[in-house]
Amino acid sequence: MSAKRISDAVGDCPATRCLEAALVSNRLAHAYLLVGRDEGAKLALAAAIAKAGNCRGDHGPGEFCDACPSCRQVDAGGSANIRIFGDSGVLKIETVDQFISYASVKTASGCLKVSVFRGVDFFTDVAADRILKTIEEPTSGNVFLLLSRNSRRVLPTIRSRVQIMKVEQSTQEAVDFQDMTSTTGEDACLEVLLEFAKANKSLSETVSRLLRMDSQNSLRDNATGGLQTIALFMNSVLRARGKVSPLAGISLSTEPELARVNFVLDESRVGLFLDHLGERLKHIEQNVNPELVLTNALLELRRMTTHE
Repeated sequence: MSAKRISDAVGDCPATRCLEAALVSNRLAHAYLLVGRDEGAKLALAAAIAKAGNCRGDHGPGEFCDACPSCRQVDAGGSANIRIFGDSGVLKIETVDQFISYASVKTASGCLKVSVFRGVDFFTDVAADRILKTIEEPTSGNVFLLLSRNSRRVLPTIRSRVQIMKVEQSTQEAVDFQDMTSTTGEDACLEVLLEFAKANKSLSETVSRLLRMDSQNSLRDNATGGLQTIALFMNSVLRARGKVSPLAGISLSTEPELARVNFVLDESRVGLFLDHLGERLKHIEQNVNPELVLTNALLELRRMTTHE
């Protein structure tokens, strides 16, 4: 059986080529931020690194046999050389403790321990500070893989200490993935709303962006999507402030920055705001001017923020 490379498990992209080269030259960095929407691809990449770093079969540098006991243990989820913590939807403080505890244990000579943390989009300042201490002073033989949907959602303190790699099928050469990372749909709407709430975007620019978010949709459809995302946005603000628990079925990551936007979060005011959003959705269905409806919703959102 021929040996395999990381690209065989995940596909060819700048991230796999860079990691393969690092394994061949024995210059693997101590921490990476793997960015992308395909959680399965990122986890497959982590497993392939664990195999390549610990394979005991017949293979060349940076490769793995995929058949020896070490490789089979990785596939079975029983390998001591890779552990996956967290999930892509919520952060629990006990998970941070477990990650730190695992990462602090020394590896056997000649082994590579892969410590994976999912959902770093959800890191609070406190969680990030605790993780940073572990990342900045890694135990020998450890590589940290932090998984995120979008690098813009990750706290700057984390981004500055890791190599950022986007995991996706691509023929482009390595680029600055943090700058190139793009978002679509709900994520893109959330970013526009966040900038508006922080007073970094004007009302007219925000309305224009939301009404043209999807070029294939009509203004009315985009306005409807904008109103729905405003509701998700407001709920994300409440979650970031610890006012409500995560809602079932909401897959959007909480922006850490939301906790620092100066929202006036009087419960009765928030409830009334959300009720008005429901009424405005009905107005869209009744063929009221979509630009006017969206503008009024954003004006009400702006009145819930302070910028003194």
